[in-house]
Amino acid sequence: MTVDRNNRSHKPKGTPEGGRYEAKNTGAGADDVAAPTPVTDDGHARFVSLMEGHYGRLLELEERDVRHRTTRQWAAAFDRWRAGHADEVGAFVARRRDPISSDREAAAFMLARRDLQRERDPEFGELDRWVDAEIERLRQEPKPSKKHVDAIDAFERHRRRHPDEIRAYEEKRGKEISGTREAAAYMLAKARQLNEQVRRDNMLALADEKEWDALGERIAEGDGVGQYSRALAGRYGLDPERERILLEDTDAHMGEEADPGTAARGMDRRYRLAARLLGNIG
Repeated sequence: MTVDRNNRSHKPKGTPEGGRYEAKNTGAGADDVAAPTPVTDDGHARFVSLMEGHYGRLLELEERDVRHRTTRQWAAAFDRWRAGHADEVGAFVARRRDPISSDREAAAFMLARRDLQRERDPEFGELDRWVDAEIERLRQEPKPSKKHVDAIDAFERHRRRHPDEIRAYEEKRGKEISGTREAAAYMLAKARQLNEQVRRDNMLALADEKEWDALGERIAEGDGVGQYSRALAGRYGLDPERERILLEDTDAHMGEEADPGTAARGMDRRYRLAARLLGNIG
């Protein structure tokens, strides 16, 4: 058994259910064990599953980073966030019947919450994933590049002009933009998102004009298929999971289809049909 910094025991990594907290010994005999409370709330069950996954990953990170920076940052974010969301935290604790009593659990809670926010708001999810990617990329720089420094300055100007946008992003993320690297990452990710939105809009415009050959050339470049898929999903109101399934089907068709223009036309047809079956469009 392993004990964390808050003296709360959990099963060691590498064992079944590793990373989960070990139940306390109540002194009951083997034949006197209460049946577990059935999970009737699928949303709660999924949240707990996401949280447990992050708990295990944080444990692995801590083994490589003695300063436990990721855990501490997200645990601090939990403390700040809880001040304005005590009811939400209280409801979760009451439903789970176990308090959040360690930094690692607090961090895992916030990361699981962010996962759900990303799913509910695909635009935020896309931006937030790119922010994470940019943070990691900037961390690898031996020293801040000019692009990095310029992005920091741009963030300060952007925050003064668009404070509501920044607050809305931080609320969904559950963590403030608190350092220069995060500030630069936000602006670089924002620019990337805007550029991709322009490409998606151009793709949809080509589809509207039935310029399938030109659209086929676009989707044949780089992540063109993924960009067009996200554009169609946004147009037809398809959630990320349904888009993922359709994209897998698209990849199979792309392997069979020699003409990218025909493939692009087929994508529009399949995504539109899916939206009709779901009642998203008439």
